[in-house]
Amino acid sequence: MVETITEADIGSEVEALHQLATVVLNEHANDLGLCAVCGCAFPCERAVLADHNLTL
Repeated sequence: MVETITEADIGSEVEALHQLATVVLNEHANDLGLCAVCGCAFPCERAVLADHNLTL
């Protein structure tokens, strides 16, 4: 059986990714040059990826 994917399905998936990216960016914030969560140099990989996803 082939499942049909609708424009609404895609829209809801994009919205879910947008919300997740927002949460990640809020958590992985700049704390004096370090990521507040990871402790590595800011921006960390997760913050960069989240920023990229928000741009889309």
